[in-house]
Amino acid sequence: MTALPQHIGAVLFDMDNTLVSSEHAWSAATDDLWQNAGPAQRGADVLGGSTADIIDEFMDAHPGADPAAAEQRFMELLHVRLTEGVMTMPGATELLGRLALTVPLAIASNSPSIIVSDMVTRMGWDDVFTIAVGTDDVARGKPAPDLYLAAARGCGVEPETCVVVEDSPVGAAAGKAAGAFVLTVGAAGAGHGDAHAASLTDPLVLAWEPGQLP
Repeated sequence: MTALPQHIGAVLFDMDNTLVSSEHAWSAATDDLWQNAGPAQRGADVLGGSTADIIDEFMDAHPGADPAAAEQRFMELLHVRLTEGVMTMPGATELLGRLALTVPLAIASNSPSIIVSDMVTRMGWDDVFTIAVGTDDVARGKPAPDLYLAAARGCGVEPETCVVVEDSPVGAAAGKAAGAFVLTVGAAGAGHGDAHAASLTDPLVLAWEPGQLP
């Protein structure tokens, strides 16, 4: 089992399905978008992907659609699904409370920035994170490193000193591209980072008590 770094600059978290159980809301909103447009079959889920990835897939299935209208409709559907009930992932609240005492924390999410901001406020995390960035804050979403580079910069540290916590291969690739140590959680991310835990309640995570760099 790979040990987690003990002296770090910051911990940079993915949001969807890492800190909050919101992936089902994205999936349901995507289903709604397809059903509203007609009989074309929806493609495979884009785990860890962005709104742009979903709209690109939608346009491939519905080439005559207006992409701007499709994106606006998807955002409306997603807002409805997210307000129906999103919970924190098991262990997330306790982990954030513990880490926030010693190191800066950030969110770097492939969700639109307004969704990230709304979720942080809804979960009562406004005072927990030094910075929370979404896809509107950078030129490229994951798997490009831009989100994690921006999160590290917002914490005032180098990305190479950070630990990224991710649930998807797409997000893990972004963390690795940024030069960070990547901890993946959950089955989908296994084998894609530097260390892996089954969940945020895994003994590896529960025993982790990092401090800032000397």
